[in-house]
Amino acid sequence: MRRRHPAHLIRTPGPHRTPERAGGSSVELYEEAAEHLGPEFDTTRHACRAAVVKSPALHYLAHYSSGVFDFGVDALAEPPTVPDALPGGTRRDELKRLGRHLTFQANALDRALQEVRTGRLIRTVLHTEEGALFCDSVVPAEHVVGLVLDHAGTGPLFGHPAVDEADRAVAGLATVLRSELSLGSLNPGGWETFGEVVPLPGAGAREPFVTAGEGALAQCVEAARVDDLHVVAHVAGGDVLAMVDHLADPALGPYFKEVSVEARRRFYLGFLRELGEVATRLNRAVRPVVGGLLVRAVLDVEMGAVYYYRLGPGEYVAGVTIDQSRVAEADDRMSSLADRLTPSGP
Repeated sequence: MRRRHPAHLIRTPGPHRTPERAGGSSVELYEEAAEHLGPEFDTTRHACRAAVVKSPALHYLAHYSSGVFDFGVDALAEPPTVPDALPGGTRRDELKRLGRHLTFQANALDRALQEVRTGRLIRTVLHTEEGALFCDSVVPAEHVVGLVLDHAGTGPLFGHPAVDEADRAVAGLATVLRSELSLGSLNPGGWETFGEVVPLPGAGAREPFVTAGEGALAQCVEAARVDDLHVVAHVAGGDVLAMVDHLADPALGPYFKEVSVEARRRFYLGFLRELGEVATRLNRAVRPVVGGLLVRAVLDVEMGAVYYYRLGPGEYVAGVTIDQSRVAEADDRMSSLADRLTPSGP
């Protein structure tokens, strides 16, 4: 087992030796590093520290290699770890374990999603009633994990200022770290193109294909469209009550050079049915640390994303986009759908 250095406090110039964050506030940052770290991590650590300073919504950020904790930086305002304290008992220890668990879960989900040839899983969002956790991939086996706490307010989940700010910060950091390796952006979250995409050539107002026609069918039909949200389903009690899609639309033809429409439709029918069990497992891991029920999850791959929005016990709506440039727009539509089906909130 790799030993860890004792955590140390970042010292920066200033009256309180605290870096100034965006918006003019200042906060004392705490950094913990594993013993195996060498100078090759210096630029990565600097980029992570800068991301926390720049984004007041981001409370915690950690870097993992092959599921092993490398370092973390946070603004949790918790006391430093006592050198002779028993390991594993602090909030930071809980977050390190959760981050490690999340990277392993992301790898397992990545393998499952490979069947439909939409690329690697590059971003995972776990949004609870009290915060949100983000796990973004830089390259295979390298992840950054971010946390925002104290989610408050009601209304649509997508568009919450603190959650979106932290999400953008972690996505931007992953892109910065890729640039250190002379790699281009994967546009995690679709944030780089949010609000800028134009209608698909040849896309029209066509009726979707209906795989299952019960439950909230009318609402699913209304939410799905060729431009961004390509599959929408309503699931309750382990059954897909409604599922509609625009996968066969000619405007989406270029996305089906390797996998047929029918094969992808069958895959999503099964995957969205099982998504509730995946959410339950993730909720068990996240809830003790972040707090609250898991109400939204996003599995963002290189070509699109899969969405989960909780409606109630054993009931949720799920969706898919296969266009990376429209991941945020599709998320927005899923959020609106969930809000319509749960007017009093999730």
